[in-house]
Amino acid sequence: MSVGKLTRYGLPFSNVVATGTATNQVTPGRTLENLQLRLGGTTFAKSNISMVRVKANGKTIVEGSGTELDRLNAYRGQTTDASFLDVHFADYGLNNELDRMVSAFDTSLGIANITTEVIIAGATAPTLTPILVESAQQKARNGDALPYATLIGKVLRYPYSQASGGRLAITVPFGAQNGAIIKRLHVMHGGAMTGATVKQDGLVIHESVRAENEYMQRKFGRVPQTNTYTIDFVADGDIKKALDTRDARSLEWLFDFSAADTGTVLVEYLDPLGNL
Repeated sequence: MSVGKLTRYGLPFSNVVATGTATNQVTPGRTLENLQLRLGGTTFAKSNISMVRVKANGKTIVEGSGTELDRLNAYRGQTTDASFLDVHFADYGLNNELDRMVSAFDTSLGIANITTEVIIAGATAPTLTPILVESAQQKARNGDALPYATLIGKVLRYPYSQASGGRLAITVPFGAQNGAIIKRLHVMHGGAMTGATVKQDGLVIHESVRAENEYMQRKFGRVPQTNTYTIDFVADGDIKKALDTRDARSLEWLFDFSAADTGTVLVEYLDPLGNL
């Protein structure tokens, strides 16, 4: 490929209706850095997208509502716009090209098909255009795949419910069998989350209350979002500081709430397709 990066329209979505599931296919073969969705029509906002799912070989690798994915982008410091929703695989806010491209999705490595599903609710005469930002396959000069080429920047979603104020323990996969590398964990809460503690093998690796946590993130140029408690292991932009849970014997996520609350936890992983 004679150009370093391609920006082009993807295959058109089908079934783009006021309430329903629009779908399209992404042709594999290059490294997918960003899948950008352009929203148009009479009334079609990100709040009308109740879920975006990206599937590779039938396996979900990204899931989140339009509002949730927009918050992730805004937290990273990415420009947001009412007419565009980005599904980022490359993490452009990190320090250097290696840090940024580790999570980019090399679709040439055993990927037979990629499907995007956009669940729309309450729009009026919507239109939806996919725009792909792609680069070359992740290969060394000798043609071998780079060591990180099989890793994908996944975003997976877990619901939670807290019946009253107090501490909630949640579990995400860890350990040698199904552990993954975690860049960030975002708790999309209803306004009652006040603090967090994370322990690996009994050792505290993160503890904070909201004001402390957000101050540290702003120091590194991140943009904390309303009603979102982000635990960011790569806030300084160094991907090597991500939390590798594969060697953990125990992993505790403890969230503190001032009142009853429900919401979702979105986890940004670096993970091969076949694991989580």
